[in-house]
Amino acid sequence: MNLNDPRDLLWMACICYGISFATGMLKTFRVEIQWFRNVPILAILCGFVAQTRALYLRGLEVQGCPLGNTLERTQFILWSLILAFLILRFMWRLNLLGTFCAGLAMGAGFLSLSLPGSDSPYWTDPDYIRLFSDPWVELHASIAIFSYGLFSLLAIVSGMYLVQRNALLSRKPRLIGSFLPPIHDLEHAGFRLLSVGVAFLTLSIVVGGMHWTRHPEFVTSTKLYVTLLLWLGYAILFFMRMGNHLYGSKFAKVSIALFCMAIISLSFVNSKSKKPQIPVSASSLVSLDPYK
Repeated sequence: MNLNDPRDLLWMACICYGISFATGMLKTFRVEIQWFRNVPILAILCGFVAQTRALYLRGLEVQGCPLGNTLERTQFILWSLILAFLILRFMWRLNLLGTFCAGLAMGAGFLSLSLPGSDSPYWTDPDYIRLFSDPWVELHASIAIFSYGLFSLLAIVSGMYLVQRNALLSRKPRLIGSFLPPIHDLEHAGFRLLSVGVAFLTLSIVVGGMHWTRHPEFVTSTKLYVTLLLWLGYAILFFMRMGNHLYGSKFAKVSIALFCMAIISLSFVNSKSKKPQIPVSASSLVSLDPYK
């Protein structure tokens, strides 16, 4: 295991998240072992440190925020997810939230590392200079990806809400339901996460719009429409929830559906932008970024 190799560090982070998920589930099933009571949160912290170092080292290689391929974008979203969880953990003590976050980080992390072609070494091209031609574009992309991390946490909380609601409606004691937070706490947490996520995504669009007005040639209509439609979907969800027009299970289901659409849109925009056969250069690499 090379601690100076980003991929090795990302594998290490996945293993740590897997340990956190496994021990968290053991605690859920009432397997009480005194010495590993704090193992889940400690494993998440170790995984977060390893993931942070991996993204830092990759950032040095690409000379910017590492968002140039599928692996980097996925790992940045997962890093944002864990960061949001660690921050919110001190504000809301939601049982099993860390376990589910670790499970998602482990699964998506392993998948992104295992998929062939997900980590194309674009920075080794002889004509490569840097991923982002403008610091405002880099800021726009990083804020957008961070908002996706918040929306992934919202999707997890929404899933927990649906599980708890189903357990309450069935009126049958279920093991997982007894460990989940009260349903009203989950609903309040979901709205707060949505509010913060929409704020960050709005800020990202404002920053990106400043660049687009100066260099519209770097932004395709497809990327622009997908980004605006996604923002519009979350904004409508926010105002409908704030006005109590959409709440409860419907709010949770729409939150999960929107996040799935957000993840699918990444692949859609990326695949569309790769169709034209053009020489690889610094400017073309910039245009391949779906968040510009």
